[in-house]
Amino acid sequence: MSVDRELQCVTKLSKRLLVISPHFKLFIKDQIIAISNYFANVSVLVPHPYFPYPFLSVPLFEKRLLFLENAMDSCKTHISSNIDSFYPRFFTLPIEIMRKRAPLISAASSTKMLKKKSIKFDLVHIHRLDVGFTGAVIKENCGKPFVVTCHGSDVYDFPFKDEYRHSIAKYTLNKVDHVIAASKSEADKLLSLGLDSRKLSQIPNGFDDALFSPVLQKSARAELGLPLNKKILLSVATLDEVKGHIYLIRAMHTITKIRSDVIAVIIGSGPLEEKLRKEITKLGLTEKVLLIGREPHNRIPSWINASDIFLLPSLNEGFPTVIPEAMACGKPIIGTNVGGIPDAISDEDIGILVNAADPEALAQAILDSLSRKWPSERICESAQKYSLRTITEQILSIYQDVLGKYITRD
Repeated sequence: MSVDRELQCVTKLSKRLLVISPHFKLFIKDQIIAISNYFANVSVLVPHPYFPYPFLSVPLFEKRLLFLENAMDSCKTHISSNIDSFYPRFFTLPIEIMRKRAPLISAASSTKMLKKKSIKFDLVHIHRLDVGFTGAVIKENCGKPFVVTCHGSDVYDFPFKDEYRHSIAKYTLNKVDHVIAASKSEADKLLSLGLDSRKLSQIPNGFDDALFSPVLQKSARAELGLPLNKKILLSVATLDEVKGHIYLIRAMHTITKIRSDVIAVIIGSGPLEEKLRKEITKLGLTEKVLLIGREPHNRIPSWINASDIFLLPSLNEGFPTVIPEAMACGKPIIGTNVGGIPDAISDEDIGILVNAADPEALAQAILDSLSRKWPSERICESAQKYSLRTITEQILSIYQDVLGKYITRD
């Protein structure tokens, strides 16, 4: 059966989808909106921890409570007029015993909200393996099938923190109907946890190809007030330790000794901002490394098109959507050999892979990339397999398969 035919079947069945996610970052929000076109109704639950929010501004708690701040942002997000959203809250504290029990407490809060609001659904799609425990509980209580999409740390870290979390992950994987891994490394890790390979698909995060496309570099730089006579490196990511910005700054210290025409622009906000600024000042790079802060998503295409090279020096990753976004603008990528990054940088015409936490190797890769003429058209073409439409079709095909099995049973 063709994908288009399968999508028609989903619509004809008038099924109702329940999505549960710990946040509404754009790559999840865009996917939900695209998928909603094929369901009679989509309900979205964003379980978020409750804690006195003034504590978020206390330096001692700021980093440890960042997950709460993200949840607060999610609650302010407008999704779409044809999607119902709900925000069950659960109490927590920034201490290990509470973090450990978060999947159980969150599941209890979510199932309570489902009953309170009389939310009807036929299929559950959950983002993150730790949140996936809620799907197992729902399946036990209601007999509804559930799919889990994994996003990186929930596979690499969560199941291996301790025996308790490991048992939650194993229980979820035993009950789940299908798991979507964003990268090959995630898929391998899930198989090592005992997941049946027949219940596993590898589908990366999709990007909005209506928003990201090539624009003349000169025009993009004029829009942003950037100089035309400089080579601009760009990195877009939360200012968190795992994103490896500190190594980009140190790489720039090496680069500026060789070339004077290179500027690194870092877009994003986060708990590491003060540390990064201190490192920039210490290395005398205040005019060479620019921390721009957070930018609206609809301005990111202009920044990418204004750049020469896109950088992602992460220490760990799932499948970062920003990579195909940069590729869709025809920009070569320098990324680290971690998580799903190698899946995207599949050959030397797309970019360069370096080891994580190695500023000298990163510096050399940047210098090499600036001396090359990159095949922009081919890079653009390579991005299309990550378009939101393509990814949506693959996910809906999994839905159809899972729903078909339950219809057969009934």
